Amino acid sequence: MRIVVIGGTGLIGSKLVSILRQRGHEVLAASPDSGVNTITGEGLAEALAGAQVVVDVANSPSFEDAAVLKFFETSGRNLLAAETAAGV
Repeated sequence: MRIVVIGGTGLIGSKLVSILRQRGHEVLAASPDSGVNTITGEGLAEALAGAQVVVDVANSPSFEDAAVLKFFETSGRNLLAAETAAGV
């Protein structure tokens, strides 16, 4: 199964990616470092092409309430639109 892990290079995401790969899945660890940015939408379409599952374990870079809310609203909206377009 092809699985995209948003936040796949972070603390939790990297552990999840490792476990999924050990279980035989094809996994893409998606993050800004790998060219996938859920805030700008950069790389989302390419990352989700052919994916059957998307797991989002991304975290906000800020702890300030308004910034956290804006991060998750924007990220979630962009990710949902890209998933819909990719048929995930």
